[in-house]
Amino acid sequence: MHAADDLFASYARSFEAHREAEMSLAEYLEACRDNPMMYATATERLLAAIGEPEMVDTSKDARLGRIFMNRTIRVYPAFDEFYGMEETIERIVGFLRHAAQGLEERKQIMYLLGPVGGGKSSLAERLKALMETHPIHVLKAGDQVSPV
Repeated sequence: MHAADDLFASYARSFEAHREAEMSLAEYLEACRDNPMMYATATERLLAAIGEPEMVDTSKDARLGRIFMNRTIRVYPAFDEFYGMEETIERIVGFLRHAAQGLEERKQIMYLLGPVGGGKSSLAERLKALMETHPIHVLKAGDQVSPV
């Protein structure tokens, strides 16, 4: 019976996390003052979900030093299951940073290109899961939700 209780509690948490909530415009504006993620763009929300990198000095480890030529690399905890893709992940994060700043990348589409079995789908699935971390706030008038 203990496993059933855990399953129910897990489902209840998941339901509560994905529940739609309504608030007045005044409540929304007040919440925006306290929490900048309320009005963040998609790239800003994705960068916040990815988090800050951990700096790894590969010159202190002989094996990593041979792989990364004794450079200091950034390792993102959100992508800790992706081995050997540090440079690719750094390029993706760089693209997202420039897009969040409103630079030219903001108007471009990120395209993952590589050989079969290179991890493109896995990276896309992880980015999708990270995109669902922060809620999205939309306007509603009566029963109609804003399409924007």
